[in-house]
Amino acid sequence: MQLLKTLWCGLICFFVFQSPEVSGGDSGTDVYVHFMPWYQADPAAGTWGWHWTMNHYNPEEVRWDGRRRISAHDYPLIGPYDSSEPLECQVLQMKLAGIDGVIIDWYGTDDVNDYSMIHRNTEALISVIEKAGMKFAICYEDQVVGEFVKQKGGDRAEAVKVAAAHLQWAEKNWFSRESYAKLEEKPVLLVFGPRYLKGDEMKKVLAGLASSPAVSVLPHLTEETGISGSFAWPPVDGGKNVGAAEWKERLAAFANAEGEGHFHIPVAFPGFQDIYQQAGLHESYGRIDSRSGETFSESLDLALKQNAPMIQIATWNDYGEGTVIEPTWRHGYRYLEEIQRRVGSAFTSTDLRLPERLLHLKRRGVDVRAVSEALFAGDCVRARELLGALKIDESKHPDKFATDKASAASHYRLSRDILYRDETDLSEYGKNRCRLDVYAPVKGKENATVVWFHGGGITGGQRYVPVPLRNKGVIVVAANYRLSPHVKSPVYVEDAAAAVAWTLENIEKFGGSPDRVFVSGHSAGGYLASMVALDPGYLETFGRSIHDLAGVIPFSGHSITHFTVRKERGIGGLQPVVDEMAPLFHVGKNVPPFLLITGDRDDEIMGRYEETAYFWRMMQEVGHPDTTLAELEGFDHGGMPEPGFPLMLEFMSDRKAGD
Repeated sequence: MQLLKTLWCGLICFFVFQSPEVSGGDSGTDVYVHFMPWYQADPAAGTWGWHWTMNHYNPEEVRWDGRRRISAHDYPLIGPYDSSEPLECQVLQMKLAGIDGVIIDWYGTDDVNDYSMIHRNTEALISVIEKAGMKFAICYEDQVVGEFVKQKGGDRAEAVKVAAAHLQWAEKNWFSRESYAKLEEKPVLLVFGPRYLKGDEMKKVLAGLASSPAVSVLPHLTEETGISGSFAWPPVDGGKNVGAAEWKERLAAFANAEGEGHFHIPVAFPGFQDIYQQAGLHESYGRIDSRSGETFSESLDLALKQNAPMIQIATWNDYGEGTVIEPTWRHGYRYLEEIQRRVGSAFTSTDLRLPERLLHLKRRGVDVRAVSEALFAGDCVRARELLGALKIDESKHPDKFATDKASAASHYRLSRDILYRDETDLSEYGKNRCRLDVYAPVKGKENATVVWFHGGGITGGQRYVPVPLRNKGVIVVAANYRLSPHVKSPVYVEDAAAAVAWTLENIEKFGGSPDRVFVSGHSAGGYLASMVALDPGYLETFGRSIHDLAGVIPFSGHSITHFTVRKERGIGGLQPVVDEMAPLFHVGKNVPPFLLITGDRDDEIMGRYEETAYFWRMMQEVGHPDTTLAELEGFDHGGMPEPGFPLMLEFMSDRKAGD
């Protein structure tokens, strides 16, 4: 949804509620999440809707890492979806995270723009919410009446009638349900704005509702509308970067305000980074940095401390504004795991991943109804047993939502979710992250293998099989690893070494040659690849040697100590360090062959080409016989991998360990 640029002006009008009781919670504060049911995607809808394209991006274009080009900074872990399709997965993820209910962004029932589609998805979502034993409420977008009048004709009096009809329909069909959220027996109704209807007009609309709902509007509009309830939203305006101190001060105004008869719904959010300016729509509303998850933790803490009967998380899936807590490539399950910890959920972070697995199997046409029923019943043990009993040949069950259509053909097989560390003291987080996928030709032996580590600054990211390596006759082992700040250096390097050691031990089972194993990755992944191949101690811990590797191909990886390692030590990102956590520290003559690939020196991030070039120079100085440096002119940090993969394949074609 598009926020008003003046959203946070008039803070003097903010009010905090007086703690009426909410029905439907065991005790204390109920946690609701704001949900957008407005996405259209191919193949489910046969088209890509505006919210994925914004008339600027083409999701049919697939990046080198397998992601479609969509109007978002974040990327759904389940891929861009049609809102009618993954509802079961999403609601189960909410339930297992400990979320009590959903506030649904709703545009009425009329056939204007995509609003009738949103309404159909809302009805479908409600049925799944009720099956999960959760609550729901509606956030009415009154801007719909402006669109109705614009397209259908009429005046403001007609607009009032349209809005009244919408809310009367909601009252008749939803407000009286047991699953509908209520404050002191009154149905909860949020109005985002109101942005079209003025104060008296909104009063006329609400006067037609017999249920006298507990209405909340944006805080700066309570006085104008005469409505006593308000709900907070991420405080951005004017295109500014809003720091933590400022947004905390603004949110604190709610807790400090007083007013008899007023009530308020606090907000928690992961940050704010809209895509509107990049999409060419209008200027950005501003930004609140996620701060590696700290923004969400701190705003959730502030919201819970207000002891409100309900709080709202903004949002489950507004990718246009970057207020997303559903699992994404960048943040994984971080936000849902944080909710689990804060609300004392009975489920685990491992349980959280079951609905995603369920969805992927459904997309492949596998009958998983029994698994679904177990999850809705909260029996995750049974669900895992049922999933473990399934033996799926993915080549015979292609995923119709996949971006790699060719890889679903019978001559390649993808083996998923293999645990590569099995120490008895491995934490649940470690068991979730220390997993890999093996993408391999069905036939053939002695195939070359590349162990691929994803980027993400060692604080985020998910494993994937790069598109340019698919169907090329090589095996790809795509590995996750534990992330900072969950763990500190050198744990993530140890994980990378464990994944490489697992590959050396097991790759023959997949048709690979243990003498032709290469290590690679982009950005942070390139750094990890270099560290594993240069510091012999990491592989020796797992009974292997750096001399077991056929070569190393870091794509724009740090050669100095990684900035996340420096951050963990309290060192600024612009202060270079070369110590035992720097590939440069370990240059030597007797290490595997290296192909160093970077983007254009003028387009790369923070001297990445220059530090890589220095690494190359020092390898020459120590007499290393096989180090090559390639600068890809015209390509920046994010774009350089695609033209780099042909260089990788050529490098891999004639090398093996011991050469």
